[in-house]
Amino acid sequence: MRYGSFAVVFALSLSAAPLPITFIGNEKIASSDLFGVLGLRKPYAIEMWEDQPAIEPVSISQSVSALSSFYRSKGFYHARVTSETIQDRVVFTIQENNPIVVADIKINSLLDIESAVSLRTEEFFDQEAFSESKTAIKKRYADAGYCNAQFNTKAWVDIETDRAYLLFEATPGERCTFGKITVESTPNIDGNLTASMLRFEEGDTYSIEAIRLSYEALYAQEGISRVVINDNERIGSEVPISLIIEETDHPIRFTAGLGYSSDQGVAAQMGLKHRNFLGDLKTLGLDFRYSQIKQEAVGTFGYPLQNRGLLGVDIGYKNEIFDGYKTESTYQKLTAKYQDTPSSAMMGFLLDQVQTYESKDTATFPNNKLSLVSPLGELNYDTRDKPLEPTKGYWLNANVMGSLYTSEISDATYFKSLLSAAYITSIDEHVFGAKLKWGTLRIYDGNVPSSYRFYAGGMNSNRAYTYRNLGPKNNDGDPIGFSSLTEGSFEYRFPIYQAIRGVFFTDITYASEKIIPDYTKDSYLGVGAGLRYVTPIGPVAVDIGFDPEDSAQYAIHFRIGELF
Repeated sequence: MRYGSFAVVFALSLSAAPLPITFIGNEKIASSDLFGVLGLRKPYAIEMWEDQPAIEPVSISQSVSALSSFYRSKGFYHARVTSETIQDRVVFTIQENNPIVVADIKINSLLDIESAVSLRTEEFFDQEAFSESKTAIKKRYADAGYCNAQFNTKAWVDIETDRAYLLFEATPGERCTFGKITVESTPNIDGNLTASMLRFEEGDTYSIEAIRLSYEALYAQEGISRVVINDNERIGSEVPISLIIEETDHPIRFTAGLGYSSDQGVAAQMGLKHRNFLGDLKTLGLDFRYSQIKQEAVGTFGYPLQNRGLLGVDIGYKNEIFDGYKTESTYQKLTAKYQDTPSSAMMGFLLDQVQTYESKDTATFPNNKLSLVSPLGELNYDTRDKPLEPTKGYWLNANVMGSLYTSEISDATYFKSLLSAAYITSIDEHVFGAKLKWGTLRIYDGNVPSSYRFYAGGMNSNRAYTYRNLGPKNNDGDPIGFSSLTEGSFEYRFPIYQAIRGVFFTDITYASEKIIPDYTKDSYLGVGAGLRYVTPIGPVAVDIGFDPEDSAQYAIHFRIGELF
């Protein structure tokens, strides 16, 4: 009797074990989407260590209902989903049948909202896309300042003819403005300071986008743990704002990390920062960075100013290995920044004391110790949607620095500039990008460190070459660098399978000892391909580039994130 009871319990436990899943008959909807409906994910082919998705037997009936509802939401009103258990596996059989197709879309709107409607005639009637269109239209009106707009959106579905008729109608009302801004803040953070970081002022046209950018700006302050921008009240066409700020309970943060890139090899970082030092979001930090070619320690102090300003002080030490020589630098930098979206600006001074040592070619890389006091300037404009994996937008960046020779404090009169720009656009999941970089170094008097010269090659440059290994070399085979540099890149990024994507690229470099390269002669071409594996922290990338005129010249690069 005891053994009989055990057998019954054992049989029940087996019957309750999770069962693998198979979908049959789904032609219009991918199996990966159906797994997602059930809260499951089918592992990629390379994830051999992951178990195949499975469900409990008691969840089969509920899963049929969920799949049926999902098909209906995608316009398949006549779809039928059934299930059966075959050889310890759950098989979901799907008869998709004819979907509902959008027959007509009528739009009545003061603003141009056609691009906000993601549905098109003769496409399947997707209820989720219909709801997203309604949300996008409301956002379009809110961004234009119509906070009291009225909307009438309807969908008529004829299940006999399998046709859907859509209406999107909007009545704008009076344009709204931001009203009085009140701030509730903690004692260690000045409310006037945080209010000045908002991307709008009292009297500005009301905009949801301005509120979103304000959230980003405030959460960028590391000493803030919680932000609430309350815009729910209305006084006619005026929207008063209530801003609530809470500071972090643990202002001291320790960070550490390990990484690897083909440019710098194994890298490690460790840092300690007080994110609200003496209050009002001031920061005090100490960072240590190590890689196989560069070691650096830097202390930083940040002092936020009202109206989006920031004073910064950096004091650091850096040791770097170049092919043919090494440099050791102690530096002090004072900067004043204006931080806005999408633009920012910086100006400052750099006191840099650089010692070049262990040179194998002292004629090309003199062993010396030089001091430079250099004014700095930077302008930046960035409209990309996602910095690590952009699909649209562009950015512009300009960096300039220079110095005047004085025998007491600065060993050279020089001017160095680097201008960069990139443009990214996409068609569905296909992304096209182009980048251009132009730099020049002009020495009028005295000497600058060899490390101030331009170098090319590597994952952020011409990918047919390894890091800083492009161009003329001395008798020891070490690259000597350039006084001028022009680089361009073009990329085509495309989906392959789920999180795996591919890229084709072309890189071209013009480099010279002249102030401006000779664009008919001083050129280096690289072409290649790569793979991307998308992760939450950005795509893990590997690129292989080569010189089309010399297949023996090639390089392999690893990194996280897209180049531009």
